[in-house]
Parts: sequence; C-alpha cells; structure tokens
Amino acid sequence: MTEQMVLTVIRQALLAIEEGREVNQTEVSTGLALVFGRPPAAEEVDAAITQLRLIPTFLSLEERIELVQTTLAETTADSPFLQEQQRSVEALFQAAHAGTPLSLPVRHDFGVISARHEACLTQAIRDGRLTRAQALSCIHDGMRLTAQLGDGNQVHLPLEFRTTDHNGMPQVTRAMDELVFQEEVSLHTSGNPFVMVISNASELRQLAIPEPDTVAWLEKTIRSDSVLYDVGANVGYYSLYAVAMRSGAKAVAFEPAPLNVARLNHNIHVNRQGNAVMAFPIALSDATGVLRFGNSYFVSGGWSHSGIDGRKPSASGETFFTGCIAYTLDDFLRAAPFLPHPTHLKVDVDGPELKVLRGAASTLADPRLRHLLIEMRADQEVREAEQMVRQWGFERVGPAMQGLGNRIFTRDP
Repeated sequence: MTEQMVLTVIRQALLAIEEGREVNQTEVSTGLALVFGRPPAAEEVDAAITQLRLIPTFLSLEERIELVQTTLAETTADSPFLQEQQRSVEALFQAAHAGTPLSLPVRHDFGVISARHEACLTQAIRDGRLTRAQALSCIHDGMRLTAQLGDGNQVHLPLEFRTTDHNGMPQVTRAMDELVFQEEVSLHTSGNPFVMVISNASELRQLAIPEPDTVAWLEKTIRSDSVLYDVGANVGYYSLYAVAMRSGAKAVAFEPAPLNVARLNHNIHVNRQGNAVMAFPIALSDATGVLRFGNSYFVSGGWSHSGIDGRKPSASGETFFTGCIAYTLDDFLRAAPFLPHPTHLKVDVDGPELKVLRGAASTLADPRLRHLLIEMRADQEVREAEQMVRQWGFERVGPAMQGLGNRIFTRDP
C-alpha cells in the first residue's frame, strides 16, 4: 500500500510539472515521509521537487516514473540525492568564505555562467544574504536564486562603443567577454588539458557533468592512432577530450544544430586543434538528402532537439526549423576520401541512433572500426542494435542495464 501511495504522489507531481501547474508540496512531503520514515524538512521537499523538474520531458510519463522509482529504491532517510545537493551547498559556502574559485559542478548547480555571476553569488554569502537552507532550496533553480538575491545581484557593466575600419574589421581586437558572459574553462584529461567556451547554462552543463561512462570509454580505448567519429558532437567536449588525451588522435565531429556548430568550431579553434578535429554541420541518418532540422532550443549547447523534420516532440514546446544536409555514414565516407576511417564511433543523437547504424553497414563491416558507443533509450532498440552489429563481430561490453543509457561494443582486431 505504501509503495502505491508513493507511486501516486510521483505520478501527480510529474503531471503537474508537465502541465505547468504548481506541485502539491503537502503530497510530496507525505511521499517523502513514507520513504524516509520521518517527516522531511521543508528544504528537502523543495529539493525533491527540483529533482522532479530536472527529469527530461521528452521521456514518456511512464519512463519518468520509472526513473524516479529507480532513484527512490536506493533512498533512505539519508537521501543520496539530498546528500549530493547538500555537498554542493557546502562546497559553495566553503569556496565563498575561502575566496577560492567554484568548481564546475557547483557552478552548474547554481547557474554560475561567468565570473560576474560567481562574484555576485559569493559576495551574497559573505554578506549573509544567502543561508545554506536558502541555497539548498535554490539549487538547480536559477529563477528562484535570482529572486532570492533580489536587487543585490545587479551588476553595472561599462559601455564601450565599438566600430569597424574601412574594411569592416573591428578596430578593437580585445574580446569583451564579460559583457556577453563568455569564458574559457580549463579541463583536464589523463593526457593534456584543453579549454572550452561557456556563455550559457546549457554549455556549462556539458562541461560540469559529462557522461562518466563515455569519458571512461575514451580513456580506456583511445590511442595515438585512433580516429573518433563523434555523431551528435554538440559543442565538442568528447572530440576535444579524445585528441587532447592522446597526441596524434583525430576526431570527426557531426552536429546539425546551427548554434552548436558555431560553438563547436569555436572550441576547436581556441584549442588550436584544427589539424586534429574537423566539424561537419550535417546529420547522419539512414538516407542521404536535403532535410529540415527542428531546433527545440535556439541556444548553443542545447540538446534533445526535435530533430530531422521535427519528428520528435519538442522538449521546449517550440520548434525552429533550419536547413539540414543528411548523409548515411557510408555515403559520407565515400564522398570524403580525404578523411581517415574511424576506429571509434560514438552515436548520441537523442533518438534516431538506429537510423545512423542502418546507414553505416559498410563502415561497420570495415575491420578498422573496433569500438562503438551508442546511446539507447529502450530495450527493443538495444536488441536491434546488438543484432545489427554482432554480424560484424562486435560484442557488447560493460554492465547490463535497462532503458536509457550508453551501450558499448568492441571487436577483436
């Protein structure tokens, strides 16, 4: 009976979020009390509701419920998700009082896009205008944090008039990074470091919480002669990680979302990796042609777009279409003989992964390709993908899992 009551609370809360209604805090409090075995504190209720809001809306209601149930299965009175949030709050306050830079995960949790945001937030803590309990209730909720800080978060910026010369070139060559909140962030690998540019919350998320299994896959398998084909490269984190980690490694990055393509090339340029990474503003699919790409978010770093021809429901509720060239991977390789053949194929395109595989039969058959990482959303997709790649000698490695997650395949040389 208790389990059914908790399930009802989860369902009602997720429906309220989906429909834009206020979540019933009393019901969530009741559900948490059943899980914790004690009445939750107000900030714990806030934290739980915030976690529910973070669940991707492109998942079906049943998938979202299953995700919450999986989390709650490991939850006790010392809630893992709450402990993680409390650790983030404590790290924020320690850094603020010590005057040390915030870590990327903490910056992500509180929406700290730039040095000015960081200065504003840490000064509020030092001034006593933000308590730990208030910070906990604002984690992952930039709108609430902005309201909590009130007028104290206003920053006055200098205004500089900028013109171009007679050739149309800027007369001032220095970048006004602070005005557009654009910063380079240094990142580390087991080899060399690299940098990436952030200017918004989506780009910050890419760097602050990368997929650990993808990073581990790169660390374990990339060598100096490896060539990674990064399908769904977004702003280039994994492509740049691979070539920074192993000198001599190459990457070919595919990304159809126009603002992501711009930032992807920007990141390649600031790392001076133009000889190691080449970006293509195209989609890979099961057919070659001229299509439309539905952008759910017109912001660099955005993901979970409605995609080719807007076939997937938009996570934002809006779709902006841009022109898109689609290739099968096999056709692409025939059209680009100047590129090295992939040794690694990463496919993370938020839905049509199987279409990418169906258009890559010749590529999969080529023995030079040895490593695959494919994001799958359903067990049926996993079974079809396994059947498809096993005929070419690939075997699945890594722990078994169900539902959304990365599946890794390899074959002996």
